[in-house]
Amino acid sequence: MKHELKKLKNSAVEIKISLTSDEVAPLKKEVVKDLAGKVEAPGFRKGHVPEATVETQFKDAVTRELVDKILHKHYEEVIKTEGIRPVSYINNLDVKSDNGIEITFSVDVYPEFTLGEYKGLDVEKETFEMTPDKLDSEIQMMVTGKSKLEDTEEGYQAQLGDTVDLAFEGFIDGVPFDGGKAESHLLKLGSKMFIDTFEEQLVGYKAGQEGDIAVTFPKEYHAPNLAGKPAVFKVKINSIKKLVTPELNDELAKEFGFENVEDMKTKVTERITKREEDRIKGVYIGKLIEKIAETTPIEVPVAMIANEVEGRINEMKHQLSMQGMNLDMYLKMTGMDLPKLELQLVPVATSKIKGDLILNAIAKAENINVSEEELKEKMTEVAKMYGMELDKFEEKLKKQHNLENYKILLESDVLKQKAIDIIIANAK
Repeated sequence: MKHELKKLKNSAVEIKISLTSDEVAPLKKEVVKDLAGKVEAPGFRKGHVPEATVETQFKDAVTRELVDKILHKHYEEVIKTEGIRPVSYINNLDVKSDNGIEITFSVDVYPEFTLGEYKGLDVEKETFEMTPDKLDSEIQMMVTGKSKLEDTEEGYQAQLGDTVDLAFEGFIDGVPFDGGKAESHLLKLGSKMFIDTFEEQLVGYKAGQEGDIAVTFPKEYHAPNLAGKPAVFKVKINSIKKLVTPELNDELAKEFGFENVEDMKTKVTERITKREEDRIKGVYIGKLIEKIAETTPIEVPVAMIANEVEGRINEMKHQLSMQGMNLDMYLKMTGMDLPKLELQLVPVATSKIKGDLILNAIAKAENINVSEEELKEKMTEVAKMYGMELDKFEEKLKKQHNLENYKILLESDVLKQKAIDIIIANAK
């Protein structure tokens, strides 16, 4: 067996494995014999097809099995000999079997790069100053979140900002159209959820009042049968609701889990400060890593980008499910399809991978490692976040057959954090 290696773009290599006809013959004999005991052919019982018939009638299957056998036998050998660190299996497989066999394929590999300067970096760091206005704004948001829609008094006229419970039916040239009818629909006036000046025309209506609303559908409307056409909606206001915000007092503070208003202000101040300091630190770390990346050219393998994009989409699916949505609903709302979303995620995925590669390289350069005690401490910290004791948390991961993999990921996180600490400690 001979092999050749050629470097490709984006941290990939092309491998060519060649076997002579003499080397192929015994392997092919094994494949044919094995297939003869499995395949069916006219005039023969299953498992009793002559080997010569297998070779002629099942030529493609013989080639596939032969290639699999050769790769199984020689792939790891080539990888080890060349010192390659694959991050994907085999792509772009091509087989030529004229005299012997020649198998050519590509593999994405862990990128080789020279680490740039990571000490003595000078980047701007934001500062945070807590002010009464920031506290008031945060508390007001919390209080507003407790607001409730309440029916208005009889005779009240709807205004922008109010929410109406609306019955409507839409007509084009006097004919109702599909999807243009509802018996009860909550609409906040001024939200621009309805087309044209629909919402503005409802200003001044009273509960129980009926009327006609004339609008024109946008030319770029998603339904071609409605795009650009004038329409009339017959409407009836079932009720009008105003958003009523509660008064900030000790009772409301207790609903949020505080002892009183003063306790709320103290703890919300601490929360804002920590949140902003964490944000500033995150931005600062991002800038430092970007600075290192400027002097560390890295060709990121396509497979690594694809895996990161897939991970981000899976995380997005999880987050959407927590909001009672799914990915299809999100894509329809945003007017995207899956390939477009994946393409949109490529730059941020690439940046994340480069950052991780740089941090791993720094950890290696600094001979950083993670002790068993440090790993246990981190595992305990994570378990506490889930409200569990360490032994119970590990038992749960064992049942999911994920304990060792989780430890590897956690060790990687601790390693990268140590590398970040070194960058920060040596920054100007």
